[in-house]
Amino acid sequence: MSGFSLTTFLSSLVGSGVTAWLVVRGLSSHLADRWLTRYKSDLDKEFENYRDALEQKRKKVEAELGHRTYVTKTQFDTEFNAVKDIFAALGKLRLSFNGLRPFLDWTPQDERERLRLISARLNHFRERFNVLVDTAESVYPFVPEDIYAQLEICMKAGFVEMRHIEEAGVDALSPKGYDDGAKQHEKFTTAYFAAAKLVREHFKQLSQS
Repeated sequence: MSGFSLTTFLSSLVGSGVTAWLVVRGLSSHLADRWLTRYKSDLDKEFENYRDALEQKRKKVEAELGHRTYVTKTQFDTEFNAVKDIFAALGKLRLSFNGLRPFLDWTPQDERERLRLISARLNHFRERFNVLVDTAESVYPFVPEDIYAQLEICMKAGFVEMRHIEEAGVDALSPKGYDDGAKQHEKFTTAYFAAAKLVREHFKQLSQS
């Protein structure tokens, strides 16, 4: 019967424990590496999807902004040209209005000469009035309503002035005629400057949008 060796027994236990520890450690390390690899792969996919989503959103926003910028620029150019054409005609009519029955005026004593004078002024005014009406009607869809409302006041004042002069004849250049002309001129001028103010405010707002 062989003898029992405590030293040999302890050495065997120690060796078995170390071996088991090494096995467990190696297995744990392998599992941890696999888990980290899979986690990293999943994380990379999530980041990739997130990046794609952000890129799509960015492109969508850029497209919307680009379209908005295009629409705003097109609207600005269209309305600007329309208002520019109207005010070119309106400004010429205003100058002619100033000369119809001015506050300080010289008129001939002879009635026929006075009639010839007011008729010449009226014809000049009518020509410019017709140009304004044609221009305003042709660009009406492209002019903001509040601006066009003031333009209509100008056109109405001009029309009334022509009608009153036609009805008064030579008396259009009488003191009463000058008073009547001053009333229509004031209505025209007030609406003219109101329209100009609205135009400046409108295009300032468009340029900032």
